[in-house]
Amino acid sequence: MSKRCFLFFAGALTVCLCSCASIFTRKPVTDTYFVHAEGSDRNNGLSEEKPFRSLFKAMAMAAKGPIKIITVIGTLDVTSEQSSNRERVFFIQGMGSDPILIQGKASDINPAVLSAAGSGRRAVLIRGTIPIRFENIEISGGVSSGEGGGMGIGPSATVTLGPGTVIRNNQSENIGGGVLIAFGGTLLIDGGKILDNRSAAAGGGVAMAGRNSVLVVRNGEISNNHAPGGGGVVVYQEGHFTLLGGVIHDNTADLAGGGVMVNQEGFLTMEGGVIRGNRTSGSGGGVAVMEKSVFVLKEGEILGNRAGEHGGGIASDHTGSVTIQGGFVSSNRAAVRGGGVFTAGFFVKSAGKIYGSDMPEDAANAAASGAAIFIFRDGIFKTREISVGENLTLDADADDGWVAPEQ
Repeated sequence: MSKRCFLFFAGALTVCLCSCASIFTRKPVTDTYFVHAEGSDRNNGLSEEKPFRSLFKAMAMAAKGPIKIITVIGTLDVTSEQSSNRERVFFIQGMGSDPILIQGKASDINPAVLSAAGSGRRAVLIRGTIPIRFENIEISGGVSSGEGGGMGIGPSATVTLGPGTVIRNNQSENIGGGVLIAFGGTLLIDGGKILDNRSAAAGGGVAMAGRNSVLVVRNGEISNNHAPGGGGVVVYQEGHFTLLGGVIHDNTADLAGGGVMVNQEGFLTMEGGVIRGNRTSGSGGGVAVMEKSVFVLKEGEILGNRAGEHGGGIASDHTGSVTIQGGFVSSNRAAVRGGGVFTAGFFVKSAGKIYGSDMPEDAANAAASGAAIFIFRDGIFKTREISVGENLTLDADADDGWVAPEQ
């Protein structure tokens, strides 16, 4: 072989190797799948000109491939989803640990919506282990004869409601007008909103329905929801709700827990955020603690809530436990007893501030009896007005119900 031929052969081989390498390392032409009601599931979904029609198709592709973002354009509904299931419109499932983002394309004129309107079905059901995050999208119009009109989160599923996400105008004939978190499911609200939902039983905004169900609110809001119990949130059966930030406001309940009802050995820990402006015709305008449930207030504010009976801010039955380690309870109103707190159960206040009638009117709690705290133990009414710096523990064996905390 001549030197000229060898050089030509070597150059050609180099070109071939480079070309082959570019084939094997080529990245997707986009980092998202697109979905539009006028698309087709026969498309590749890789451009706005060739979108998928259904969210189900996009989710199936994202679950098994390298693209982990789904962009919804406009409104998807039961027709575009081609769903024959009688209980839900959108079904999101998959096994794995790589998160998938479902986002709406930014548009003031035509925002992204997952709509169940007119279908008589739950809007979204999520199952599996793949973490799902929503951003800039509305989930609305769901109706459930069971639980979770807007969204059902199944066992082991993890869902985040990020900025711009709204779950609104859904309803349930049982619990969880907006969202149901089943046992083992997790919901993180990180900038999202749950508002204007209705439940015929409990948890107008969110219902936690089983052991190891988890709700964490970092920021965002749960507002203007309604249910007979737990207008904003109901925590059932050893569920764990942690409020770190955000606001639960202007929710209503007929019976108890305008903002939050903690029931059947549930847990609520408040480390920040605000529970305000909620109302109930019964007890616990802000929070109701019932049936061996536990509420711990570490930081944050409970203010401006109203109860038609007892506990404008917080109400606890004789089995409940309330511990106040910090934060503020102020400006709440109860028509009967305990403007700030009404308790018949275990109560400890080691820090924090519960404002009584010695404070300015715009900060003081108020009630017909016991502006700050009303204690009911063993059939004996005990009323105590407290100052902002007083640390108190309720002891069932003490004559007056109050003892100094251990040093």
